[in-house]
Amino acid sequence: MTQTDYRRPKAGSSTAHKKKHSEETPVDIVWGWLEKIPTLGPVGTIAAVAGLFAGTLALSLIVALILRVLIVSDALNPFRADVGELPTATPNATPNPEFMAPTLDLGNAPVWQGTDRVTVLLLGADTRPSERGTARPRTDSIMLLMVDPQLKVAGVLSIPRDLWVDIPGYGLNRINTAYVWGAGDLAMETVQYNLGVRVNYYVLVEFDAFVTLIDEIGGIDVYVPYTIYDPTYPDMAYGYDPFYITAGQHHMDGETALKYVRTRHSDSDFGRAQRQQDVLFAIRERVLSLNMLPTLIQKAPTLYATLSDSIVTNMTLDQMISLAMLAQDIPRENIRTGVIDANYTRDYITGQGAQVLIPDRERIGPLLHEVFWIQ
Repeated sequence: MTQTDYRRPKAGSSTAHKKKHSEETPVDIVWGWLEKIPTLGPVGTIAAVAGLFAGTLALSLIVALILRVLIVSDALNPFRADVGELPTATPNATPNPEFMAPTLDLGNAPVWQGTDRVTVLLLGADTRPSERGTARPRTDSIMLLMVDPQLKVAGVLSIPRDLWVDIPGYGLNRINTAYVWGAGDLAMETVQYNLGVRVNYYVLVEFDAFVTLIDEIGGIDVYVPYTIYDPTYPDMAYGYDPFYITAGQHHMDGETALKYVRTRHSDSDFGRAQRQQDVLFAIRERVLSLNMLPTLIQKAPTLYATLSDSIVTNMTLDQMISLAMLAQDIPRENIRTGVIDANYTRDYITGQGAQVLIPDRERIGPLLHEVFWIQ
């Protein structure tokens, strides 16, 4: 079988007729200066390595936290620039007692008015301090959430970062590069184009928000199915910070939970995707069992400094409030999960030597039907 070269076609360039110096107009001179500015290209400017979870935040938590950012900052517009300088987090491992006190009556919160299914693309980006504000990051953790307002069911699907797909306008490449080239809109379009699932919203989360959130709610309880030792777990300065955790039940703070959902060298990206889902439901259980959602919406001043620059979304204020209320009412048994793992992909090496995953669309189809409750 002949191996196919999946290299992405280079973007086209434009030319203009040169004029003699004596005939140049001011417009020609300015245009000439602009043409001398070097083009870095979106992929060439990326230094981001190692993925962060995206699935470690439940839909209700993400919506509520973004809402709090808007309330504290008096920013009625939930959008922010997708490239900019982000602060370095200072995690607080000690739970805040005041954070546990309910202060808001949500009886007058807006009810989700739509009857159609809602899908949210969760994107996790691990940007190191030295790389912040330089370019859009690769989204090394990708998860698609679905909520059905009528049936009161939900679905969670983890998508591997190395999935080799057609990115509209850019050709074949890893799915985690879509955000680099076209931010949230292109990331949504790419998932929708390749999986056939309509995507309504996106949320990009940096790891700062995750660590701070878990510390503020007092940690989470997670069952670790097998002992993990990762001697090459990356630190924030391109070195190593070995991670070790034994099998069994653990109460994790933010830093430990972050390492747990990011480590992959002891197994694979597929194992990491499952850990991300386990932590997501641990957060959900913690918040719902202690009735923390009203507090997450109304009272989280210690989260603002991190969250205001660590989350990017296209959701409006009303959508965030009502969708948070809708998500918390769905029982755990009505939430289905799935991972596009080795059962739904095959290994492939591109012409450039990159190891990627080719989707098996015939097998992925039934998985989508199962996870998203499609009859």
